[in-house]
Amino acid sequence: MADPSKLFWSCQQGDDWPNSLDICELMVEVFGVIANFTVTIVLFLLRVEKSEVLALLRVLPSSCPVSTVIDFLHDVGPPSSNTGKIYFDGLVCLFWSSRFLYWYSKVHVYHSAVAFAHNRAFKLLQLRYYRLTTERRRLTAYMLFAFIGSFLAAVPQLLGAQPQVKNCACASPIGDLVVLSVVYAHSYLMVAFFAIIYPALLVYISIALLLRLWKSTTMGTPMGEDEMDKLAFPDTLSPSEDSLTIHSNPGDLQQRRIAAHSDRSDWPASFCIKPLTVAYIATFTYDAVYQLLSATGTLTYVIQSPRQTFGEILLIFFTALVPLILFFHIPAMRSVIYCVHKKRNAAGIN
Repeated sequence: MADPSKLFWSCQQGDDWPNSLDICELMVEVFGVIANFTVTIVLFLLRVEKSEVLALLRVLPSSCPVSTVIDFLHDVGPPSSNTGKIYFDGLVCLFWSSRFLYWYSKVHVYHSAVAFAHNRAFKLLQLRYYRLTTERRRLTAYMLFAFIGSFLAAVPQLLGAQPQVKNCACASPIGDLVVLSVVYAHSYLMVAFFAIIYPALLVYISIALLLRLWKSTTMGTPMGEDEMDKLAFPDTLSPSEDSLTIHSNPGDLQQRRIAAHSDRSDWPASFCIKPLTVAYIATFTYDAVYQLLSATGTLTYVIQSPRQTFGEILLIFFTALVPLILFFHIPAMRSVIYCVHKKRNAAGIN
C-alpha cells in the first residue's frame, strides 16, 4: 500500500487541445447525447399496464445524457472559474472543478444500471422473499439507492477542493494526512464496489437468467413474465383484430401480423442485462485498474493526461452503448425501425 502522506494523483495542463483522443472523446459524447435523448423520449412515449416497470427503465437512459453532457462541458469549457466573485468561484471550484458533479453523474449511471438489473432479474426469477414488499416500495428503495449512493461516492471529491487557489482544477492536492487517508480509502472502495462487487453481481444475474431460461425450455420450469415485452405505444396497446380487418385491406393486415411476430424474440427484453454487463465490465475495468495501481503507488493518476483521457473515453462509451442495447432489445422500440422502413417503401412506390 502507498504511503498516505504522499500524493498518488496530479493534474497535467497542456495546450495541445484538441488532440486525436480529445476529438474521439467529443464524437462519442455527441453520439451518446443524441442516442440517449432519443431513446429516453421514446421510453416516455411507451406505456404498459404497470407503470412501475417503466420507472427504472427510464432512469437509466435519462441519467446517461446528463453524465455525457457534463463530460462534454468538462472538455470544452474552462476547468475553473476566475470571475473575481469569491462566492461564485468558490462554488464552481467546490462542485465543478473538484469533479464532484462529474463522478456523481458517472456513479449514478452505474447505480441505475445495477438497480435496473437487480429489479428485472428478481422479477423473472420469481424469488419468494422478493414478493414481501410492494412494487412501489421496491421502486422507492432503488431510487434512493441510486441517488444517495451516488452522492456518498462523490462526496470525497469535495475534500480536495481548494477555492482559495486561482487554478482550482489543477491545484496541488491538499497534503493533510486525514484528507489523504480518506481519499485513499475512497479509491479502494470505488474499485471494490464498481470493479469487483458490481461486475460479480451482474455476471451472477446474467448466469442465473440463462439457467432459468434453459430450464424453462428444457424442463418446463416457469419463468416470470417479462413486462418489458408488453411495452407499447398508446395507439397500439390492445388493437383488435376486427378493427384492423375493417380499416385495413388483407395485405396490410398480413404485414401487421408479420411485423408483430418478427418483433417478438425468444429472448425476453430484460435479457438486455447481459450486453449491459459485458459493456460495463469492458469499459470500466481500465480506469479501475488505473486507479488501483495509482493508489498502491505503482503509477500516478494524472488528470487530463492521454492515459487518463483514454479511460474517460471508455467510460463515456458505456453511456453511448446503453441506448443502443435498450433499443434493440425492447420489441416496441424495434418496431419503430419497421414503421420507418415501411413508410419509406410506401413513399418510394408513390
